[in-house]
Amino acid sequence: MSYEPVDRLPVLALEPFEPSALARWRREGLPEGADPVDFLGMSRLVHVPCNLDPIPAYEPTIVAEHKDSYDQVSAMGAIVRHRRDDPEMFYGHIDHPVKTPQDWEQYRRRFEPDTPGRVPADWAAEAGRFNDSEDPVGICLFPFFFRFGFYAMGMERFLTALYDMPDVIHGMFECVSRLAMAAIELVPSDMRIDFALFAEDLAGKNGPLISPQTYAKFWHPHQDPIIEMLKDHDVPVVCQWSSGRFQELLPGMLAHGFNCAWPLEAIAGMDSLALRRAFGPSLRLAGNIPKEAVIAGPQAIDREIDRLMPLIEEGGFIPALDDMASPDMPFAHYRCLIERLQAVRLSI
Repeated sequence: MSYEPVDRLPVLALEPFEPSALARWRREGLPEGADPVDFLGMSRLVHVPCNLDPIPAYEPTIVAEHKDSYDQVSAMGAIVRHRRDDPEMFYGHIDHPVKTPQDWEQYRRRFEPDTPGRVPADWAAEAGRFNDSEDPVGICLFPFFFRFGFYAMGMERFLTALYDMPDVIHGMFECVSRLAMAAIELVPSDMRIDFALFAEDLAGKNGPLISPQTYAKFWHPHQDPIIEMLKDHDVPVVCQWSSGRFQELLPGMLAHGFNCAWPLEAIAGMDSLALRRAFGPSLRLAGNIPKEAVIAGPQAIDREIDRLMPLIEEGGFIPALDDMASPDMPFAHYRCLIERLQAVRLSI
């Protein structure tokens, strides 16, 4: 990511694995209990503890039962419908805890930055453990602004609140910002932090779910202080982690301190080569190997790696799967992707 000479690629999973995919893979050669990252000899992203969840936590109470599904309180206090045949995945948010400004005032009490449990009690010991890591160490801010608002209010209410309840949205973002900065402030000065991820999924297949003007109005005032704090900690990679197509927001993101984006979903029109041409080497990139190509098999995988080789050789780019591994992806195909990437050699 620093455009320095390297002999090989870091091979990473930028997104988690769907539990139903792991269940299939265990029938196709992944040993029971084995982590695919360890089993396949991959690198991993090591996350420094940074708890932005509600404290006290919501009890995962089941509030309604149906023939093929059930409704349960989520970690963020929403009511979420789960399918019985795949309970680890969400299949629809039914209700949300914040509908009015008064609801927000109640809800925010679970997000105080000085609540015990936000960060490890013994940071000094943690610093040594993370500094000894051979893998990149980073801070993942999740759920960040957009995702937090969706969990708290629901998609339609959150998006309309940007117009109908702007003071609530500013208060919500300011609350999340204080949580993030309080956690970063406690990171020991001698702890190496290689990256920071702002994880919020603010786009869909057809484009961003907010305009650049809305992003500037609501995001910049509360996000800029976090990025400044990361700069003070000499964090070299500051990444926007979002699915969907969000290149319309990238000029504002770059102007305000971001220098990386992933996972670059190909099906949404995110093209890493085009992004490099448009934004130059100041924008680091990762991902962009279509999930659909890995489902298709080795020939499609090879075509995608060949397509990305100019960027791989240029640097500032880590090729990786652009989405969660899903149950329609054979383990042999995912293993093929990893082995092909591990075989790439670069001149130093």
